[in-house]
Amino acid sequence: MRSTLLRSPLRQLFVRSPGATVPRASGRSGRRLGATAAILLGLTVALLAGTASPASAAIITVQDGFEGNQAANWSFTHVGDGTGGISSLQTHNGVKDGFLSMRSAGFSSVGRRVALPTTTNCTAGIWVNPVGATQQINFEIIEPVSFTYVALQTVVLSGDAPYTFVSTSWNHGPTDILVRVSLIGANGVQLGTWVDDLGILCIT
Repeated sequence: MRSTLLRSPLRQLFVRSPGATVPRASGRSGRRLGATAAILLGLTVALLAGTASPASAAIITVQDGFEGNQAANWSFTHVGDGTGGISSLQTHNGVKDGFLSMRSAGFSSVGRRVALPTTTNCTAGIWVNPVGATQQINFEIIEPVSFTYVALQTVVLSGDAPYTFVSTSWNHGPTDILVRVSLIGANGVQLGTWVDDLGILCIT
């Protein structure tokens, strides 16, 4: 990921088409949550397929849970006193996850580039598990050349919230995107969140 991509999600991005709010789902254990995620993705596929024309098909373009070689897909960056990395402390499913933390104003992010087929619309979702104080988390779909938002979903979660599914949708977007989760920091507050199990579904 080029250094020019690692700019503040608050000041450097021009919002083109924010995604709509999507209901969240949550569970209690890693294995159970993995099953819940699979069911949710299956329902999403059915929903998208039901709204498509007869010649269209719903396809899963990405399933990435930081496992094995998938960890190399992700890059971490921060502005302010923050950090991020791969962990195995609080997985949603499998044995690996991503972790972000902040101790000042600014942001800490984890993201990966995704090449999409030519599509009419897409839905992306990821699971986040906050710790510490109440915090703002941005789920961002970014066009990486102009570095503008294609879609954005912002949630505010308490530090004791369970793994929570966050998603956003967009229509007729670019085929090259940066998918990113950003933890927004605050001065004098210790914040952290685990991130796991990205999924992207598109209709051709």
